[in-house]
Amino acid sequence: MCSLATMSYGQYYLTDKAQISVLTYSPVSTIHTVFGHSSIRVYDPVNQINTVYNYGMFDYDAPNFTLKFIKGKMLYCLGIQDYSQVVAYVQYRNQSLEEQVLDLDSKQKQDIYLFLQNNLKPENKDYYYDFFYDNCATRIRDILDSTTNITYDTAAVFKAVTFRDLLQEYTPAKPWLEFGIDLILGLNVDKTAAFEHQMFLPDYLNQSLAVATISTDSTTKSIVKNTRTIHQATEVEASVSWLTPNVVFGLLFALTLLLNFVIQKERLRHIWNGIFLFISGVAGVIFLTVWFGTEHVTTYNNLNVLWAFPVNIIAAIQVWRKQKMKKYFAVITIVNSLILLTFPIFPQELATPVFFILLSLIMIGYKQFK
Repeated sequence: MCSLATMSYGQYYLTDKAQISVLTYSPVSTIHTVFGHSSIRVYDPVNQINTVYNYGMFDYDAPNFTLKFIKGKMLYCLGIQDYSQVVAYVQYRNQSLEEQVLDLDSKQKQDIYLFLQNNLKPENKDYYYDFFYDNCATRIRDILDSTTNITYDTAAVFKAVTFRDLLQEYTPAKPWLEFGIDLILGLNVDKTAAFEHQMFLPDYLNQSLAVATISTDSTTKSIVKNTRTIHQATEVEASVSWLTPNVVFGLLFALTLLLNFVIQKERLRHIWNGIFLFISGVAGVIFLTVWFGTEHVTTYNNLNVLWAFPVNIIAAIQVWRKQKMKKYFAVITIVNSLILLTFPIFPQELATPVFFILLSLIMIGYKQFK
């Protein structure tokens, strides 16, 4: 996809009729656009240029695509698209598209255009994607920072929230996605996101530009000349299944309670406790793998490994064999109880379903200890 979309990187000069604008796409259901998208449009009717510069392209067919994505070595690239095709595509996907035309002088327009054209060259077009720090929106922020004297009205749009808080704004109708994100991302996303870092989200880049200014020798003006909605998506009522993580793990907690303290079937209890321990141990292996085995800094320092302890895999096997590990179960019961007691003030924000997981592990640990 990258190679097909970057077929022109010759440099031309824009006319006085040219416009540079930032396009903001609304979130849609596919995983890589659930938080929206940003791109730059260059329009020059005299030179017959009507091109969208898109830093969000990647090649599905690249060798070892999945492995590279998991390891944090995913190559994205700058590509170009015909504006009319972009509009047709957002209409097809029922996606809103907003354009902010920038109020730039001829030199600033030319500087941005030459910057983009230079980035299209084969030796420059690729970059290692980072969802929080180097993506389609942050690239546009950096281009404007380097080619204009833009000033942001920080007080008007900044709010003291964490990276995790920002993500959760987009996932209330996707509880399983939110649960997965909360599990896999570590302590690093629970720090307050600086103003410039909040612009990793296209909506926040859009809002920041709306109140930003640029200065000349004699005047200060808004960097956005005008804003228009190119396409407005049709409202579709989000349907959320009742089978949410809270419901599922609440039911599993109830089942754990029944099998350990109500139903007197030792064989069933051992089978179930072993399964629960084994799955929690596998989860811990995954957390440690993305912590130490990838370059995704946001998965580092994941304190979920304190309850999803990899040794639980060994403990599960011992439970199935009816072997005693009293000291181990005493330790994990105490650790999980402490996590539960400090749940509201735990250094890393824990997903709500983890509350039920902890209760289940505490019951299992207590029963196996006895």
